[in-house]
Amino acid sequence: MRKHIMIALALALCLPALAQEEEQETVQDFRRHEVSIGYGFHPMTSISVDRVSRFDCWMDKVGAIYGSYTYYFNKVVGLGGTYCFDPREIDYYHHGNSFNPMVANLYESSHSIMGHLKLNCISLKHFVLYTKFGAGISFWGYRLKEFQPALYEVNLPDQHCCFAWQAALGIEVGNDRIAGFIQEGLGMEGLFSIGIRYKFNNK
Repeated sequence: MRKHIMIALALALCLPALAQEEEQETVQDFRRHEVSIGYGFHPMTSISVDRVSRFDCWMDKVGAIYGSYTYYFNKVVGLGGTYCFDPREIDYYHHGNSFNPMVANLYESSHSIMGHLKLNCISLKHFVLYTKFGAGISFWGYRLKEFQPALYEVNLPDQHCCFAWQAALGIEVGNDRIAGFIQEGLGMEGLFSIGIRYKFNNK
């Protein structure tokens, strides 16, 4: 429900900006290419990470590290791609007590590749309100070390794939070339993320 509300709100904000851009669009020079890097807290790949439900665990979450490229057709609409990397390390203990012998140590890393649509809903000289929707594929691998294989059997798939997605609303503060951003949403880039973006043209 929260995802649907966010999408509806984002579209409501961006449609007037898109209509105004179509009405006032002239042949002008603007920066069509954008690259960005960011760090996201609590990506979806970490929220549902527990692969060994029989044991309690302690998890060291790094968070999502991602990079994006966006090509803008005009000052409002851009299409591009995003790559997200989310590494995690998990220690499993019997009865959830770290004083007990460790059952297993699991290192897991997920990789997500998504195409995305980015809409600049409000564009001022030093401030941009935008929304971003992405979809693609996510896959991850495991490296498992068992400490008590004679007592506990831990079975994990060698590799797993799933649908990757992102729906977010964010703000940029800076200028038309370089700016910092803060983003809130749901998906592979995290519930909350921060980063920096850089725009350029091909001249």
